[in-house]
Amino acid sequence: MKKAFRAKRQRSGAVPTATERWCRLAARLVNPIALGSLAFGLSACALFDFGPPRPEDYPVKGIDVSYYQDDINWRSVVADNTAFAWLKATEGGDWYDPKFDANWYGAAMAGLPRGAYHFWYFCRPASEQVNWFLQHVPYDPYALPPVLDIEWVASKTCPGHPPREEIIPEVRTWLDAIERYYGKRPIIYTSISFYNDRLRGAFPGYFIWIASYKGHPVVRDPSLRWNFWQHTEAGRVAGIRGRVDRNVFNGSVREWQAFLEGRLVPSD
Repeated sequence: MKKAFRAKRQRSGAVPTATERWCRLAARLVNPIALGSLAFGLSACALFDFGPPRPEDYPVKGIDVSYYQDDINWRSVVADNTAFAWLKATEGGDWYDPKFDANWYGAAMAGLPRGAYHFWYFCRPASEQVNWFLQHVPYDPYALPPVLDIEWVASKTCPGHPPREEIIPEVRTWLDAIERYYGKRPIIYTSISFYNDRLRGAFPGYFIWIASYKGHPVVRDPSLRWNFWQHTEAGRVAGIRGRVDRNVFNGSVREWQAFLEGRLVPSD
C-alpha cells in the first residue's frame, strides 16, 4: 500500500489453501527419508524446484486503492474478476484520502465487498489515530473489516524506528477501539520485515495481510502465517487507468464466503 509518505481457521471446511495444496503435493513427490520430517512441513516448501503457487492460481483476487488511482469505474473493476477492495481512508491523525468517499460509495453501488484502511503514523498517539479514523469512515455492517497498514517508511517529519515495546501497546489500542466501534476485528497489513521485527507473536487471532513483491511469502519466510498477499503494486485492472496494488486471499471460494460472513477464524 505504501506509495510515498503523506501521499499516498479454526478453518471452516476441509478445502486446503493454494499454498497447502502445493506443499502437500511437494511432500508426496520427494523422498521423506531423504528430507526427514522437514519434507512434510511448510518450511520445506521453499526447497522444491517447481515453485509455489502463482498469484493467478488463487481463486479470490482483489485490490487496494487510494487517490493515486484517480476516478475508478467500479462496475468495470467488478467485471474484471475482482472480489474485494480496500480503500485508503486516513493517515495518522490529520490526513484524509480525497477519493475515499467516492470509492466507498462507488464500490458499494457496484456490489463489490469493500473496506477502509488506515496508514499508521508513528509520531501520533493511537487515541488520535482512532478518533481520526472514526470521523471519516462510516459504520457499515456489510463492509469488510477495517485494516491497519503499519510499515516502515522514510519520513522527514517522523524519523526513527520505535522499539517493539512502544509499538505493540499503541497498535493494540487502535485495534481494540476500532473493533469495538465497527464490530469486526481489524486486519493487520504489513511487510515481512516489519512483521518479524516488531509484530511477530503479538497479535494471535488476527488476519494478516502481507506485502511481498519479490516472491511468494512462503519462499521468503516459510514460518509466516498469512491470509492475504499483496503481490504487486503495478497491477492492471479494468476500470482503473493506471497501476494498482493487486492481492489474493489465501483460501478457497468457500472459505472466502465464510470470511465475508464472519465465520472464518484465522489459524495461529
